[in-house]
Amino acid sequence: MIKAGLIGYGHLGQIHFKCLQQTQFVLAGILDPKLSDNAVNEVPVFQQLDALLEEVDAVIIASTTQTHFNIAKECMEKGKHVFIEKPMTRTVAEAETLKNIADSMPQLITQVGFVERHNPAFQYLAKHIKDPKFIEVHRLASFNPRGSEVSVIYDLMIHDLDLLLLTVNAPVKEIKAHGVKIITDTIDICNARIEFENRAVANLTASRVSLKQMRKFRIFQSDGYLSMDLNKKESQKVEISEQEPSEMYFEYNGRKKYLHFASSGILQGNAILSELHQFYYSIINNKQGAARIANALKTSILAEQIESIAIASSNL
Repeated sequence: MIKAGLIGYGHLGQIHFKCLQQTQFVLAGILDPKLSDNAVNEVPVFQQLDALLEEVDAVIIASTTQTHFNIAKECMEKGKHVFIEKPMTRTVAEAETLKNIADSMPQLITQVGFVERHNPAFQYLAKHIKDPKFIEVHRLASFNPRGSEVSVIYDLMIHDLDLLLLTVNAPVKEIKAHGVKIITDTIDICNARIEFENRAVANLTASRVSLKQMRKFRIFQSDGYLSMDLNKKESQKVEISEQEPSEMYFEYNGRKKYLHFASSGILQGNAILSELHQFYYSIINNKQGAARIANALKTSILAEQIESIAIASSNL
């Protein structure tokens, strides 16, 4: 039996609360200073972190970003497995400190909430990602004060940076980025162009002041095109072949390249529930998952580089 504590009962914390009821975790308590009740659906409410940690084996940290570091540090130092919602921390320095603690306590399972890894649209196409040449990403959302304590790079784009580093197996060579402040005191719209050592190029745009919602991730490869609508949970795959005829084709210099189209349709799945299941089984099997703190640090470093370049190039 793994007893878990939920830290933070805001919008995201309440989603985790509902999902935790569907896992094999035993939810032993909630910590949120704004909660005045003694219990939520018979789950005890705590006002002090120390008291909660005496009752649990693992924690899910869904509090505000600025609290992540201190809470995670204390939990890990007291021997608790930690799941931290994204962004992991406000700075790379904080993330490096958590990594060092994790390295010194390898028995602790850590996981960062990069939920798009568990999006059915991404999982459907993951096995078809081979050697991306060009990646185009758009993540647009209407303004929500929740998450505005950090820039749109840490608030929204960081999901796509995580998928990007999963997708392209090469070091970053060059970054160009521009940002704009519209509503908050930090960057609300950002465009980044990232070139990798293997010559793959990614163009990412993130906005939290859009009139429409969009989460699209497109990958162009030598043998075709992959498209994910992460909002709708739908994927499309177009393969290009000279050997397998089809009704759709391009003709160039007397050669035909045939197109083979496949669509997933609307896929089902709860990505947050999926990542919580992964956290549970990582603990049970004593095996770190791919979204552990050490790997998430790489995403934090890339996010900080993009933010610094965007601020400098845009005179913010």
